Amino acid sequence: MAEAGGAAPALDRPCRAMVALLIALFANAVAMASPFPFAPFLVLHYGLTDDRAEIGYYGGFILSAFMLGRAMSSYHLGLLSDKHGRVLVIEIGLLSCIIFQLLFGLAPTFGAALAARLLMGLFNGIIGVAKAMLPELVTAAQQPRAMSAISGMWGLGNVAGPALGGLLYGVPLFAGVDAPALLPTSLGAGLALAALGLVRVWLPETRDTRTGLRAVTEPKGDAE
Repeated sequence: MAEAGGAAPALDRPCRAMVALLIALFANAVAMASPFPFAPFLVLHYGLTDDRAEIGYYGGFILSAFMLGRAMSSYHLGLLSDKHGRVLVIEIGLLSCIIFQLLFGLAPTFGAALAARLLMGLFNGIIGVAKAMLPELVTAAQQPRAMSAISGMWGLGNVAGPALGGLLYGVPLFAGVDAPALLPTSLGAGLALAALGLVRVWLPETRDTRTGLRAVTEPKGDAE
């Protein structure tokens, strides 16, 4: 219902929670995908090879390190979210996007870049926890649209991330700093920081960490 005086109504609690969750997913996807277009150029920057046939080989390690980290920790982060709450794991994932994106952008060697990507994936369980959280956050009637929104926002981040990476790689952020990936990774880290702020303010915990049961009652309101 509109407020008196014609003011636009504020977002209700479930809508705010979904917005925070979707922005977190978008930031996570951007962090994962932004190196896709510039990984081969980063290999050349580190001077690993002059053979064009080997550039893709080394670039593949940069791109796969994040997913390797996720594969190693997904099960354990899921257990952590059941025991200590969904929001905690999402916040850890966003912090990893902030810290390790910046370290990746500043990495002086290929090994340091790989380590940053691996660690960002290792502490990142956002996508799995978001899907587990969804039925606890919205009504059954809202779940199909909410799941579609999650898939759509993840896809949008996988478009925006490479676009930012391709456009901004090599653009200097600070004079005299030899870090061609720093600008796109800094923007990705800033986006993750904004998402972290929204999560802390708008996203309620949906698990009772004392009992392991659902903590948020089913949202009231229109389910259309």
